[in-house]
Amino acid sequence: MRVVPVSACLRGFLVPLLAAALLGACARLPAEEARGTPAEAVAAQGFARLSATGMPLGSAVAIAPDRLLTNAHVIPAGVQDLSFRRGDGAASGPARLLARSDRMDLAVLEVPAVFAPAPPAEAPPAETSPLWAAGSPAAGPAVVAGHVTRTGTVLPGHGPGFTARIGALLGYSGGPALDGQGRLLGLVTAVPQPGAAPLLAALSGMDLDGLARGDREVFLLGIEEALTEAARIAPR
Repeated sequence: MRVVPVSACLRGFLVPLLAAALLGACARLPAEEARGTPAEAVAAQGFARLSATGMPLGSAVAIAPDRLLTNAHVIPAGVQDLSFRRGDGAASGPARLLARSDRMDLAVLEVPAVFAPAPPAEAPPAETSPLWAAGSPAAGPAVVAGHVTRTGTVLPGHGPGFTARIGALLGYSGGPALDGQGRLLGLVTAVPQPGAAPLLAALSGMDLDGLARGDREVFLLGIEEALTEAARIAPR
């Protein structure tokens, strides 16, 4: 009898199962922690936690009362029907995938009209500008503050945007990054450094790397480019 390593035969089953157990039991919503910060309004009524068949997937942000944006990598291949829970926990329901972009790491979802859309920033952020992000992590804060480090960045496979030093954790992917006036700057998307943790929405449990660091450089998809692409792939 040949012995096959667990990593070779069970990884595809155990990792998602562990993620569902850990994140499903612990994943939190950001509204309470956002009180008194520029993220307060969006975290309560413009933020959504996404799941499918009970498995948490990541975060999303409303761009209309009935439409959400998230990262395409948050949604597993073949999944069309998801569920959402609003950031204040006061609304939940079905979310239907309308389109995935073939140009950037972006997906558009249709939901019941229960959201207050996040107002987009009028211009891209400048370097050193402060920002706040909201997510639904299994452990650690659900709202974090940081600052922009590099603008005009393109991350291959994800699209155009910028980077920031911020304590975003697993569960933040697809969620909003906001300026000091609570306006939407972009979507938290990936950890770009070699050797860092995988994409923020990877099906994994506790984000030990992020918790240990406190902050790290994170790539964010720019909201202007994301809105333009959303209008192309899922027009009204």
